[in-house]
Parts: sequence; structure tokens; C-alpha cells
Amino acid sequence: MKVSARFLLQLLVVSVFSFNAIAGPTDAIVITAPPEGEGDAFVPGVRLVEDLPKPYVETEYLVSGQATVFNYATNPSQAQSELVAIAEAVPYKTRMIVRRPTRATRFNGTVVIEWWNSTAGFDTAPAWDPSAEYFARKGIVYVGVTNSATSIEHLLGGCVLFGITEPTCGTRYASLSIPENGLAYEMMSQIATVLKTSGSNSPLPSDFQVKRLFHVGESQQGGSVITYANSFHLDGINDGYFIQAAARARAINFGPSCEEEDSQPFPDCTPRLQYPENLVRTDLPVPVYQAVTQTDFEELQFGVESRQKDTDSYRYYEIAGGAHLTTHKGIELLPAGALTPDPINIEDLCENEINSTADGPVYSGYVLSALWKRMQQQTDDAKLPPQGAVMDAIDGALVRDDQDNVTGGVRLPSMEAPVATYISTNQANPDLSSLLVTIGNLACRLSGSVIPFDQATIDMLYADHDAYVKQVKTSVRAIKKVGLLLGPEGKRIIEAAEQSDIGK
Repeated sequence: MKVSARFLLQLLVVSVFSFNAIAGPTDAIVITAPPEGEGDAFVPGVRLVEDLPKPYVETEYLVSGQATVFNYATNPSQAQSELVAIAEAVPYKTRMIVRRPTRATRFNGTVVIEWWNSTAGFDTAPAWDPSAEYFARKGIVYVGVTNSATSIEHLLGGCVLFGITEPTCGTRYASLSIPENGLAYEMMSQIATVLKTSGSNSPLPSDFQVKRLFHVGESQQGGSVITYANSFHLDGINDGYFIQAAARARAINFGPSCEEEDSQPFPDCTPRLQYPENLVRTDLPVPVYQAVTQTDFEELQFGVESRQKDTDSYRYYEIAGGAHLTTHKGIELLPAGALTPDPINIEDLCENEINSTADGPVYSGYVLSALWKRMQQQTDDAKLPPQGAVMDAIDGALVRDDQDNVTGGVRLPSMEAPVATYISTNQANPDLSSLLVTIGNLACRLSGSVIPFDQATIDMLYADHDAYVKQVKTSVRAIKKVGLLLGPEGKRIIEAAEQSDIGK
């Protein structure tokens, strides 16, 4: 097959040093330690291993190998279309960070591989941040992988954030290369194979016996996981897929799109799957769970077209009141002196109080943790997870109650015993500098807004504090009963309600 001259040249430059005729999804890879003394590691995720409830260790590795770039064999294409190789045995080199229990006796046999998100221009870990405490509690090994050329450029540039912070990585990552994002699919299969089969070069100690391996991605990398599950599933290696806050498959390679007006005719272009073929397959032999938030539905315009019906292996959940942003609050986004004398947190940038998957007040992360448990149960015992749930919608618009909160969907206690209205979006504080407004509008838009009720509304809803706590407890029991909230998180919600001054 032909591809555009620019795309072909890029691949030829990196593949000229190949030795194998064609790369495969289970090919061997080389795993090494990063160079010493050349710069600090860039560590995605704001939940640190030293803050976890159980002892964990964190180690970074460099990973090199060869992978094939594919295209669909036909245009238009379907999720299950035949693939053709367009660039074979292309070298790559990336990095991964392994977070694991300190001892094998604490390991429960599960490995979660996160396709780190690159929307911000650098690696972030939106699956790790809201679920890290659950992973640690259960003894799960977490592996985060740089899978995007965008993030590679950030690492090669010394890890400068937003073009304003000092470089911290030095030349630590100077040897990394992902020349085409389409390499990520076979690359991730090769990494998964080493982990699942406990190969001789596995980054896990030999006494860590892997029983099940799950892939996860959020937002655009959630789209990557959809494409991967649709076209690159490895039976016996991959045991499940978790799609957070994503609706549609990403491109199978990042050459010119056949849908562009000036595109070369197929096969000199890459088809983009069209609805409904860009949704995730629901006939895979392993569990596939998809969880989206209110922000995804409205602000990111997933809408009703993202919805799919349950099957024995597939579930789709919409979390009412939930926001796309996963980070914890109180986390330094920019250090002191970068733009202001004091450090800047995400919540410092936003006009309204933020809502976060990890730190609430609508704790979507609690639902995600429950679903991780359900995925393991389904893998081990064929126990089906809770039925999917969608928010109420009329003609594509979400239905709201008298307090302007949406109805239907997965309903956490913050929605069943509300003390605020949860809006799908937010914005940067307009009083900030123009650069901070630019940075803030991305994060704030995805955080959602919390608009606290006035006292009159609180008094109307709850006769007193005990009435409020009782309603919270009732909601906790209800969502625990359907299997979308775990005991420790339910206890935490009740304790917070008891310690609040609502109704006093």
C-alpha cells in the first residue's frame, strides 16, 4: 500500500535500521534502566506511592523494540476489518513506570496497564490518580506507559511544563522515539506479553505470578484502547479493557485522513471509523467496561451516540454529576516562581469550586474502583457485573430535577442527598493573567462546577442534620447493593456526612 510522501519518509527514516522482516505483537523487547545522573524522572500522576495505604515501590524502565504500523484493508472500514501492514519492523523506544507491592505475598495477581494520557502535551495518569488507593489496598501492580509521540517530544525537550517551567529531565530520555502513534498498538501488546508470561526480562520479580492483565485509558487514550480492543486483542494475554471517559476509537495510524477534502484517494490515506463502527466491540471474549461522566456527555458532546447495550462481556455506565477531570485537589500544578510567587493548584485557576473524579464532591473514582473489583470477579468466576446505567435524556438533552441536577445514571450519595448543583463545565478565573487563563480553561472546563445550595434549599431538603445523614446512609446502601460502591468508600462517605454541618 502507498501512503503520503511525508508519512512514508518519516517511517523509512526510522525503519532503515530494522533487522527483522516484520514485527509481531508478541516479539521480544529490551527493558533497561534509564541512564543515571542525566536528569530526574518525569512521574505521571499526582498520587505518590509513599502516600498509599500499603507499602509500594516505583521503578522506571526504558523499553525498546520493533513494531508494525497498520492500516485498514478497505475504505470505508469497520471495527473488525482486515488489517494490512504499511510499515514493518519500525524501531521504537519508550518508557514505563511500574508501581507494585514491596512483596509478592501482597500481590493479588492483577496487572493494570495504563495508556498514559497525552492531552496536556505530556504524560498524565487519569486512571491511576482516582484508583491508586484501591490498587494498593488490593495489591495490584500498576504499569504506566508513554504511548504517544506528543509525550515523547515533551520528554525529549527536558520536561518543560507549558513552556514556562525549568527543564527537569535533562538528557534522561534523549534516546526515546515513537515516530508514529500507530506503533503503540503492537508496542503495548509486546509489553503486555512480557508482563503476562513472566518473561526473563520482565520488570516484575520472578515470584510475582501474573494471573490477569487489564488495559485502561482515559479520554483520547481511552479511544486508543477502543481501537486496540477492536483490532489488536490478544487472547490469553489481555484479560479485559477499561475505557474511562472515552467514546470512540482513535485512528489506527496517524497518516492523512481519507475524510479530509484534499486527501489522496484510498489506499493512500487512512480511513477513520465512522459511527457506529467507531464504538467498542461488544463481542470480545473478555470483559470491557466503559464509564463516562456528565461532563463527557454534555461538554465533550459524547451524547446518546456513545451509548451501547449490555452484553455478557460489555457494560456501559454514565455517572450522574461526574466530571472528566481526575486529579486530586491541593496538588501543585506550577511551582512557586514559575508565574507567581506562590505555587498554583488547579483549583486556584477556576472560577467556581471544582468537581473531581478523585476528590469529589461527586466521587466518580469510587465507582471506578468498584468496577475494577467487578472486572476481576468476572475474569475469575464469570460473575457478571452490575447492569449498565444511563442518565435520563429527552431528545438528546439531559433531564434535570428541581435543583438542576441530572436524573438517572449511576447515582452516588452526592446526587441522592445533594447539597449543591453539579454543572458539567467550569472556566478559568477571568481575573488571572492571560497565560493562566489559557492553562486554566483546559483543566477547568473538564472539572465541572459545584454550586452550593443556599440555606433555604438545604432547609427545604433536610429537616435537620440527622435527616441528611440518614439520606446519605440510604444512598450508600443502595449503590453498594448494586455493586457500584465498595465498603471502605461507603464508610468514608458516611463519616464525611456525619462530620458535616449540613442541617445543623
